[in-house]
Amino acid sequence: MDKGKRKIIPSHRIARFFPKSTASDNESGCDVEKVYEAMARFICQEEHVTLPAIKMLVTEMNPSFPFSYLDLGRSIFKVYLEERAKVIQIMENLDARIALSVDIVKLDTYGLRKPKGSDEQDLFDILCLRAHFIDDNWKPKSWVLYYGDVDRIMETGYDRTILKRISDLRIESKISTVTRGYREMHYEVVEVVEDLVKEKKTLQIKCQPFKLVCCANLLSKMVEAAFKDIEDIIWKILQKNFMYWHITFSRLQDAIKAEAAGEFSEQFGSIFFDPPTEEEWTKLKYVCRLVDYIYNAAEVLFFTKNPTASIYLHNLRELQASLRKESTSPDSLSISRDLLKQFDEYWKDMFLVLAIATVLDPRCKLKYIEFTSMKYDDNSGNSKVTAVLEAIQGIYDDYRMHSLEALNSSKPSESKPSESKPSDMKLSDSEPSDPDSEEELPWEEKELPRHTLERLQKCNFGFNCIDEYNEFIKPSNRPPKSELEWYFDEPVLPWTNDFDLMSWWRAESPKYPILSKMARDFLAIPFSVVSSYEAYYYRDFRPADTNLAFLGPGLPNALVCCRSYFRKE
Repeated sequence: MDKGKRKIIPSHRIARFFPKSTASDNESGCDVEKVYEAMARFICQEEHVTLPAIKMLVTEMNPSFPFSYLDLGRSIFKVYLEERAKVIQIMENLDARIALSVDIVKLDTYGLRKPKGSDEQDLFDILCLRAHFIDDNWKPKSWVLYYGDVDRIMETGYDRTILKRISDLRIESKISTVTRGYREMHYEVVEVVEDLVKEKKTLQIKCQPFKLVCCANLLSKMVEAAFKDIEDIIWKILQKNFMYWHITFSRLQDAIKAEAAGEFSEQFGSIFFDPPTEEEWTKLKYVCRLVDYIYNAAEVLFFTKNPTASIYLHNLRELQASLRKESTSPDSLSISRDLLKQFDEYWKDMFLVLAIATVLDPRCKLKYIEFTSMKYDDNSGNSKVTAVLEAIQGIYDDYRMHSLEALNSSKPSESKPSESKPSDMKLSDSEPSDPDSEEELPWEEKELPRHTLERLQKCNFGFNCIDEYNEFIKPSNRPPKSELEWYFDEPVLPWTNDFDLMSWWRAESPKYPILSKMARDFLAIPFSVVSSYEAYYYRDFRPADTNLAFLGPGLPNALVCCRSYFRKE
């Protein structure tokens, strides 16, 4: 949609969004500066608290308090800068890699009360850039690096906006992957980050790290295509299409049940539309069966707290198998093949990284990849297992090599002979010894004849097969097992719903120091940028928080970033 030109407002003019009054006149009998700081910290920690609500609360409690939006905004910026400095320090000291995600939400201000004299547009595309990582305590973190208007980014340039945020946090050499909210968008952002990472990063992740796409978006796009195929039937039944696809799906299921009970006209009848024909009912039931497969996967993936890669892999495998079965059935419709094609495009880019992260789950390891390959794949099953094993072995070798390099670089350098102190220097063999000095022999050896001493020095004390024994105990040519091999040799853990994957790796990290670093990086990769009911949104972009409207160019970014820092994961 053409949103028209927007006048870019410099950051130093944020004051125009707030009243001009200040808090200089204090008749409230309290420390105004501390009150503003407390309010700012409260707002920065609570996502659903708005600035007008804070004003109402403060003036209700103390009518004489000199409340000013401008001073409150300044305090919020102060808190943001303080917390951002802590984040920079944490990121700089972080001994792990960071996965990025980029998403776009739409801010619709139509119908909202605008500031006086504002001529701004009603629709804004907002870009959200996040950093995902696992901290030193093995706690997953998801911090917003930037939240801002896409138009502003395009005018200033992606390199000046996105790369500056990455550079300010000093994480250029730590980025591993980029997950996109939408496959068909964010090319500029991904290219800019990809070029930076290729220049800076050291580990070569062999699983197309810049083609990762949000799973929620995939499922929503599949449902959108399915509903588009029956949009005339949907309109006959519902006379509308809801913004969240699970609501539309639920209402269509209700209509099918009502039709089977002979109550459709009573519950869904309309004087403007005829009820669906028998052929249309058949098509509707078929499409709803396809959407039901998608819904079953989405319900688990987006309502499970911290879903692991193994949960994604299993549910997506089930979905793929169902679509394959439907596409080859005698009564199949073309929409089933279209959905399968859409899924396979996603799977081509995502399978390997999902499989590697699943292997790093001790309840799965490589055995689960073998199991699913036998269950869902025909002739290509063994090749997929081999591809996963080769990829994870190659990545592990990279981690081991860089761990050894880091270990060697951290060792203190040995002092050179020229730098040694004279008192520490030893005489070389070529230097003459004191002729008067004679090495004292033990008293037992003084009493033995010389020929006996010579024989004792040459013999093996009666052990005539010492050479054979040394050959026998010599280690084999096979190198010692790697951590990855030990990990695979250990039994697969039984599946339990309350298993804490992060706690397990934290406890086992002394045993697997290199493999745990690899697990820490792969388990941080986000496979969806949204969860819960937001994952069901499928009409255009997901909506942004309207409470952040009309706050100026910098304050929304400060609030969203701060709230992500304070959020308990």
